[in-house]
Amino acid sequence: MIDKRDDHFLADNIKGLMMSVLGRWNAQMDRGRQATEFAGIRESDMRVFGQLRGRTLKLSALHRELGMSRQAAQQAVARLVEHGVLQVTLAEDSKRDKVVSVTDKGQELRGLAARQIRQLETQCVEAIGAENTEVLRDLLKQLGAEGKP
Repeated sequence: MIDKRDDHFLADNIKGLMMSVLGRWNAQMDRGRQATEFAGIRESDMRVFGQLRGRTLKLSALHRELGMSRQAAQQAVARLVEHGVLQVTLAEDSKRDKVVSVTDKGQELRGLAARQIRQLETQCVEAIGAENTEVLRDLLKQLGAEGKP
């Protein structure tokens, strides 16, 4: 049974608030992608694509960073390969490790995402002001620093 204190906490906790904002932003980005050649890419696959941030990464590291099963990551990567935005090759130092990298078409998708994210940040500045936006960015960087929650 949840008491009133927990009920309020669960309604207004930082993780939940961040997930709500991120969910709204992701939905806005998905809508913006619908008029492009990238319309068929699933929202969940965009999470995988976004996690790469343009890096070349072993598939095993990618699934660990995402906190998802290896199979789920492999399936998402396979769909992104079908869309032509990622490629998978064998790692130079291994005969079985696979490396995931962004293709030229994937760089176009990264450009679209960058434009969309700039628009979201502009909306953020309009909503909370430039100074608060920078405070928020700094706080999130602190939280995201290695060894933090």
